[in-house]
Amino acid sequence: MATALPWLTAVPGQDELPLGSALALATLSVGLYLKAFTVQAYILSFVAVLFACVKLRKETVQAAKLAAREEVVSAMAAAKFDVKEARVAAREEVEAALAVMKHDVKAARVAAKMDVEEANEAAKIDVEEAKVAASEEIAAAMAAIKRDAKAAMVAATNDVEEAKIAAKLDVEEAKAAAREEIAATRAANKLDVKAAMVVAKNDVDEAMLAATKDVEEAKVAAREEVETVMAATKREITKARVAAIVAAKMDGEEAKIAAKKEVEEAKVAARDEVEAAMAATKLDVKAAMVAAKMDVEEAKDAAKIDVEEAKVAARDEVEAAMAATKLDVKAAMVAAKMDVEEAKDAANIDVEEAKVAASEEIAAAMAAIKRDAKAAEEAKDAAKMEVEEAKAEVMAATKIREAKLAAREDNPERRLRRSSLASAGLPPGKKYHYFLSHKKEHSTLGRQPESLAMAVHDSQTLAGFVGFFDVDDLKTITSEQLAEDVRRSCAMVVVLHDETCASSWCQFEWKAAELAGIPVLCIIDANHACRTTVLEQVKQCNPHLMVNQWISYIDSYRHDASSQITDWLHEHATQS
Repeated sequence: MATALPWLTAVPGQDELPLGSALALATLSVGLYLKAFTVQAYILSFVAVLFACVKLRKETVQAAKLAAREEVVSAMAAAKFDVKEARVAAREEVEAALAVMKHDVKAARVAAKMDVEEANEAAKIDVEEAKVAASEEIAAAMAAIKRDAKAAMVAATNDVEEAKIAAKLDVEEAKAAAREEIAATRAANKLDVKAAMVVAKNDVDEAMLAATKDVEEAKVAAREEVETVMAATKREITKARVAAIVAAKMDGEEAKIAAKKEVEEAKVAARDEVEAAMAATKLDVKAAMVAAKMDVEEAKDAAKIDVEEAKVAARDEVEAAMAATKLDVKAAMVAAKMDVEEAKDAANIDVEEAKVAASEEIAAAMAAIKRDAKAAEEAKDAAKMEVEEAKAEVMAATKIREAKLAAREDNPERRLRRSSLASAGLPPGKKYHYFLSHKKEHSTLGRQPESLAMAVHDSQTLAGFVGFFDVDDLKTITSEQLAEDVRRSCAMVVVLHDETCASSWCQFEWKAAELAGIPVLCIIDANHACRTTVLEQVKQCNPHLMVNQWISYIDSYRHDASSQITDWLHEHATQS
């Protein structure tokens, strides 16, 4: 309405009356307009009324428009000012937020770098541990696979050997049965040898075909079972087992080829025997024919009258013999068929039993493999736990040893004793702080005891002590000189192993120390000797060596042992 009729716009509080009159006039004008369609005379009056309405209060409308424009201009100015202030405030907030974000981003980058480095180090450690564990698992799996492959190959070779033996037995039995049938047929009637040989050959061929079919079926069944087992265990089998399976297949193919060769050889041998029998039969038939011809000629010459009777009798006998031969041949064929059927049944039973036994063995082997795998996993877990515990113990022992060494090094009494030893020197009448007693050689260790004694002597020399060591202080060994050097020492240090008590010189030195009242410190080579064994030997040899606590010398604790020796010498060598 405001767009279509701008002259109807009113200012609130000022134009209520003109607007009402305008509406009334508009209503009246509409009525007049409607009448104008019927009465053309009123058209001019309608137009006059409309123009009068339009001219009403034009000044009021213009004033309202001006006021509205001023308000709009002031509002636009205020809005522009507010927008500028908002933009400035927004820019400041954005700059502050960007500064904070940059600071946070830098801190986040630093933290991310540290996290990434820590993650990389942890990942490297995990990767190394995973590699070690994977290599151990792969080695164990390869060993298990090799054992399984060897067992499978042994079982396969055993099965092949048993199949070969069974096939040979079947062939031999078939040969024996064929020979018996051939001999019976030949003895029954030489005239029907050819037919009997043909029947026997057919039976033999059928038996061989049946045997080959059974063997092939057994091979196919065994192959299917092996393929099924291999398909079930493919996830646990690696290239080694595949190679073993390929080798087993090659062995199977070689066994098949060998079996085929043996069957072919058996066939050739049977053919040779049949041909030999045929040749012998032909010779017998020829000889019989010659004899018959001679008999016939003699019979013709002797009595032509009896020829007809002999022919009739011969015909009767031949017919009876033929009938008897046919009956025997039928009976032999029936018996042969029954034997073949029984052989087939027995072969089928053997094959089924072999299949059942093979499946049971395979199931037992799979169960054993699974049990072994579980046991191996448990053993691995236990070994890992033991390794972790051992590592923890070693680390704890290392820390304890380092703490002890640090405590000893930082001990003010120890420093004071060293300084006092350096300033005080040896007691009156003494030449050495200690006398080092040792056995130079060992039956299995060689000169290792002397090397250990030399290491002990060098460490105490560096600590500021003066010691007697025969390698450095003695050119010729005499008992008098040794006894004198022992008496002029403040203490004695003995390096022990399991053959030291057997040395007469060492026993002499120990006895001299006992007589002189010199304290003795024993150091046992714990890397190469048993402490209990050496302790029993020393008890029987010289109890004077048991007065002071022994020190066990181990390579990993050599610094600790050296410090203990030094402390003992500070206590006994300076007070003598």
